[in-house]
Amino acid sequence: MDQKKPKWAEQIGSSPFSTQHFTSELQKKIIQKTTVARVQNRISFIITVGAASALICVIAGLLVLGDTKGSFTQLASLLSKASWQNPMRQAYYDHGKLLLEVFPDPGLQAGKSYGYLWSFKAPFDELKGKKLSIKAEHIHSEQKLVAVTPVEITQPSSGYKGLERYTAAFGLPLSGLWRYTAELDGKAYGDVVLSVQEPSWDLTPQFKSGNYALRGIEHKIGFIDAGFIAGVQQKYMWHLWENGQPLEGRFSVKAVKQGDERIIDVFSTEALGGAINGADRTVVTMMSLPEPGLWRLLPYVGDQMLDSIVVRVK
Repeated sequence: MDQKKPKWAEQIGSSPFSTQHFTSELQKKIIQKTTVARVQNRISFIITVGAASALICVIAGLLVLGDTKGSFTQLASLLSKASWQNPMRQAYYDHGKLLLEVFPDPGLQAGKSYGYLWSFKAPFDELKGKKLSIKAEHIHSEQKLVAVTPVEITQPSSGYKGLERYTAAFGLPLSGLWRYTAELDGKAYGDVVLSVQEPSWDLTPQFKSGNYALRGIEHKIGFIDAGFIAGVQQKYMWHLWENGQPLEGRFSVKAVKQGDERIIDVFSTEALGGAINGADRTVVTMMSLPEPGLWRLLPYVGDQMLDSIVVRVK
């Protein structure tokens, strides 16, 4: 991975992320997508305004005819249909004014950390000194999480007058529609709705580190796989690589079964251990998964998901 940080992608203050996710190739893909996305956002806004106007005309006409009860029944039906016709949107408008646009990594999937470019339209003076955080909600299951912990806005994006090129990287545990809400000092500034694709459920392969075979992602994260039997707790040693970015904080493992949206807590500990078997950090865990089948393990350091590992439970 190209570790060179692009000039416009400098983080505001201290970065809340553990690794650099924006390669030069990824930058090109996101920038190429922005023009198309802006056109789509404007079309979506025009359609939304047009639909609202049409609804008002329909209801006004029904009221003129004296069908008050029918008016509200049809209004409820039309609003319900309209809300699902185009749920995805990469921009947020307030009274016709564009406040926020978001451009995600084109390959956005669940189970891995991906990059996002956030473009805030407010003058920088309105943003400076405030703490920016990003929350995400899975629309179908209503599961919520903190994607970006509060970070103070101290300077504009490099080369811009405002916060038009704020980059963030984080992972989401489930595929489907997610609502992302940007908050300033704990108050909602704007939100977007994006589609996160379903990742592969192929069994994650093993790799060699030291004298051991680890299941996971080489030079990033893995564990000595003793196998999984439903309902049986066993010991597993996790290995983590820092790749130039120190890993500190609470280590936890969550899991989700294939075909399910229920995320379970598997293990947590307040601190990581030292280097061993070629890895920078390690931690011994006791883990158990409740049912047979394919499961996706989701390891976290703090609030940030590192990656995901698919295992089979017998």
